[in-house]
Amino acid sequence: MLRLTLSHPSDLLVEEGDRVEDGQVLADRVSDRERLQVQLDKVLLQIAQVSQPTVTPPPIRPVPEMAGLPPATFLAEVAEVERRRLLVEAKQAEVTQQQRLLDMLISQPEAAVPEAVIAHEQVVLEQVQQELSQAESDHQLAIAQLQAAQAERQFTEYEHSVTLANRQIQIQQNELQRAAQVQRTQEAERDRQFQLSQLEATRDQIETQLFNLSAIRAPFGGTIQRISWEGQNDQALIVELTLVAGGSGVDERPGTGSGR
Repeated sequence: MLRLTLSHPSDLLVEEGDRVEDGQVLADRVSDRERLQVQLDKVLLQIAQVSQPTVTPPPIRPVPEMAGLPPATFLAEVAEVERRRLLVEAKQAEVTQQQRLLDMLISQPEAAVPEAVIAHEQVVLEQVQQELSQAESDHQLAIAQLQAAQAERQFTEYEHSVTLANRQIQIQQNELQRAAQVQRTQEAERDRQFQLSQLEATRDQIETQLFNLSAIRAPFGGTIQRISWEGQNDQALIVELTLVAGGSGVDERPGTGSGR
């Protein structure tokens, strides 16, 4: 006696009185197998898609290095200030000397020194005083240029420090961004692995169902003596077949073959 589980009466391929050969298909749940095969194909396609590895984020783009500032010396400006200071001292000495000369001439008796000489020396004194004034102006200008160069250097150093700070901030931001990308990639990979395991479990389950839905074959040659529909279990139909080896257990009918 064979107990079969079918989805539809048409799954049964033999009738009472049919003679069957050893290995002949007695029942085949074709519709269920086709439905499961469609499901399996869909799951296999999803597995192929999910099997693609998670893309690793690109490496951090390096922030360009920054050259350091050259040492600040102000040699030219300092030298110019010193040169101008010495010129001022020299002109001051000339003014002092000329003033003394003029004072000496003025102190002489009127007949001893011509008036024209005193007038000439007075002009010379005014000239060297003008030269002293110009030398002092040039000296102050040189000092101002030195101070301007120092101020410019301070501003350059400030800008350089700001650029260095921004570079460090950019490096930290890149590292944080990279860490976030790596974390998202790891989470995506965990999700992919979980989804892949779920799909593989579904695949194994469907393949098991397909294996259990394989065609039912006669274990030996004989005659279908009796078919008994036992009822329904959930969505499945239960049927019992009585297969008698050798001759027929019922009256054989002309034209009865080995199936429908």
